[in-house]
Amino acid sequence: MDTFWRQALTGADQLRQRMVFALSQVFVVSHSNSDVSSRPRGLANYLDMLLAQCFGNFRQLLEAVSLHPIMGLNLSSLRNQAEDPATGRAPDETYAREVMQLFTIRLCQLNADGTQVIGSGGQPVSSYGNADVQGLALVFTGFSWAGPDTSNTRFRGGNADPNRHSLPMQAYPQFHSASVKSFLGDSIAAGTGPAESLRIALDALCNHPSVGPFVGRQLIQRLVTSN
Repeated sequence: MDTFWRQALTGADQLRQRMVFALSQVFVVSHSNSDVSSRPRGLANYLDMLLAQCFGNFRQLLEAVSLHPIMGLNLSSLRNQAEDPATGRAPDETYAREVMQLFTIRLCQLNADGTQVIGSGGQPVSSYGNADVQGLALVFTGFSWAGPDTSNTRFRGGNADPNRHSLPMQAYPQFHSASVKSFLGDSIAAGTGPAESLRIALDALCNHPSVGPFVGRQLIQRLVTSN
């Protein structure tokens, strides 16, 4: 963090530095999470990733965030395994919930001007429900540490690549859910692999009409005016 602040305060590319600082407050990784704070090299690389992506498009940024191992540790999508009816295991839902609530479409649907969409009963219209979280959680299964193979040992953290904290997570098909994945009115066919499932899911999230006003408002708060 000392390096980040020194660069942010003295760098000649102040617009880029301000944008990275703004994005770091949207795509948050928590320093109070010991899995994050104990990996300073990975945290530094996460900020470098935001630096590299900050002037690109939102879809590319969201994929880079979703596959970064520090975000995977922060929101427990790294080493997330498919459901197992025999043992009752269900995929971890943390990242599926937060990628909608915090990063893309928020809790309630928005109009283009940022006001909430109001339903027939006079109440805000929800963006998603628990079934959407459960369906999307299936997408974020089967991703773990990068390395030269996709063995079970590497998935679980063994045979560690020395650069794994700064390399995007890779897919391990054997740990990815083969079920139908339904969320936000979309459905991914059974048997679809992890990379294709992720592509379809991120496309669906980024094409949601609430993304523009939700993310735009957060950037306005951090770059133009206060809350």
